[in-house]
Amino acid sequence: MPTAVINGVKINYQLSGEGPPIILLHGFTGSHQDWALQIPVLSNKYRVMAMDHRGHGKSEAPSSPDDYSISIFARDVYGLLRHLGISKTCIMGHSMGGFMALELALEHPEMVTALVLVDTSSGEWEQDPEFEQIRAKLKELARTEGMEAAFEYNAAHNAMIRERFEKYPEQREVSRQRMLQTSVNGYIYGGDAIWSWKPVTHRLSEIKVPALIVVGEEDAPFLKASHIMKESIADAEMVIIPGATHSPHEEAADAFNEVVVSFLDRLNLSA
Repeated sequence: MPTAVINGVKINYQLSGEGPPIILLHGFTGSHQDWALQIPVLSNKYRVMAMDHRGHGKSEAPSSPDDYSISIFARDVYGLLRHLGISKTCIMGHSMGGFMALELALEHPEMVTALVLVDTSSGEWEQDPEFEQIRAKLKELARTEGMEAAFEYNAAHNAMIRERFEKYPEQREVSRQRMLQTSVNGYIYGGDAIWSWKPVTHRLSEIKVPALIVVGEEDAPFLKASHIMKESIADAEMVIIPGATHSPHEEAADAFNEVVVSFLDRLNLSA
């Protein structure tokens, strides 16, 4: 896979297909492989770019906490788009990737043709009151015992993750492998970036491009957040994927792909 040095960091990415561009932004502890069930479908009509964020997948992992924030992640995306000569694109972001998509839409509106926001928020979502303690333990385990230990602890003690694996047992090993591809720096400092991100809800009215908001029916922490985005973005529509939790693009890929392709086809991005 090709790489590019963006903002001093080697970024891994994948390009597929021809047509209007779409960039796919994965969530925390993910990689470009999170979109394995979307890329073959979308690349029939679109030029699809998926990347590994710094500290994730096969991209480089800077060692300083100052090198991680949602704004820095978004600047990497912007830099890679410029590197590839892409001046306008649709952006699809999942979870943390949705934070980046919103940052780009707000800071570089001239570059964004449409948004697909998947199980994400504008910075405010329902949080488990016990998760701060869990997160502190996960950071300690990642530092001292490695990513395998952090994964096992999260799978056992994080209620949202535990319930997801009970419902979709095949996702356990998929998630484990992606966690192991995430660097310790990316895990600790990327997690800190999520929790320190300032909400942009008050700015959502600035977004003028069409937005599709997709959320799993059983992703309780992000259902309310999705409704907030739907009500705050002028040209937004929202689809709830039945039975899905936090990753409908993997758990219910056929239904998810149908919703996304229908949205994109109606936009006629090639016009």
